[in-house]
Amino acid sequence: MSKPLVLDAIRGSVLGISAYRGFARLSDLARISQPDVYDQEKNPKGTQRDLNRRHAREAYEYVKSRSFAFFPEVVLHARETDVLSFHPFQSDGLAGQISVDVDKIKKLGGVVLSRVDGNHRLFYADGHDPAFPPLDQTAGFCIIYDLPIENMLDGELLIFRDINANQKGMNTSHLDNIALRTQEHVLKREDPVLFIAEELMNQEDSPFHDRVYRGGVKPGDFMIPLRNLKTSVEYMRQRSKILEQLDPEAQAQVIKLYWQAVRLWLPEAWENPRKYIVLRSTGFWAMAFIGSDVIDRVVTAGKFSTDDMLDLLRSGKNWDWSNEGDFRGFGGRDGAVRIANQVTKEFVSSGPSIAEIEAKLRSA
Repeated sequence: MSKPLVLDAIRGSVLGISAYRGFARLSDLARISQPDVYDQEKNPKGTQRDLNRRHAREAYEYVKSRSFAFFPEVVLHARETDVLSFHPFQSDGLAGQISVDVDKIKKLGGVVLSRVDGNHRLFYADGHDPAFPPLDQTAGFCIIYDLPIENMLDGELLIFRDINANQKGMNTSHLDNIALRTQEHVLKREDPVLFIAEELMNQEDSPFHDRVYRGGVKPGDFMIPLRNLKTSVEYMRQRSKILEQLDPEAQAQVIKLYWQAVRLWLPEAWENPRKYIVLRSTGFWAMAFIGSDVIDRVVTAGKFSTDDMLDLLRSGKNWDWSNEGDFRGFGGRDGAVRIANQVTKEFVSSGPSIAEIEAKLRSA
């Protein structure tokens, strides 16, 4: 027989729900608990969402590779309370030790201590997969029991819903800003896209200087979310053959020159951004895709200036970029690609435009 697992804990309640709270090794918490994964055919009474193995691996690596890390507490539900016994240190019964009967949990089979919150954090922690040794770092736990509801599983499901539904997802621009503030010294190497976005925000001659929302309290003026700026940089790098050959500092410089040209090309969009799509969602991404084409054409020709890029932008059709203009109804990344393809086909550089070539081929 295995020895009981003994954990220091306090006994109390959370909004009327009985609970034990304490600290334990992640490997022990994983070993005594199980997920009850919902399957509409095989397990229609399950409470847990399906496991995302990549997310579970990331959680494992986060603990394994970091010297400074933090997890919120894991929440377990004791469906069988007789596998636990609490032994208070003093008569007030608040602090004491929980004895977990590991053998009884194994004997009962099925889900005895259900993972209400923390399945991804615990999945690889017990070492069941040889590629992932046990995690002996400690983390907080909350074990709830004696739910004050007739159907125990309904109570567990309600708690799972409330934990996940009542948490407001953190603003993505705020997360990017945190990354900027905490990883500044390694950003160029670890996250070149965010590094370039930072350069575009901070350089005073950049069109995005003082125009980027970094998270937190929203200012009254029109601002471009940092996440949108970062995504536009990523799109430009994905499509451009020239950018991928440059280091991040040079990439930031040439991308800034392009956006300076856009501001000169469409000044009304910068003066009244809410009336135009240029700096908003689909239009903004389309400008990024257009930018990759402009940069490749201009730099390949041995030119680098804002004026050179502006000449290429002006060589094409005179589009209506207003909300009700030529690109009304275009949405998402696919819409941005369609806009970019229409615009760049009209560009004239050293020869006829793509649109002119297509017209000649159709009439041939």
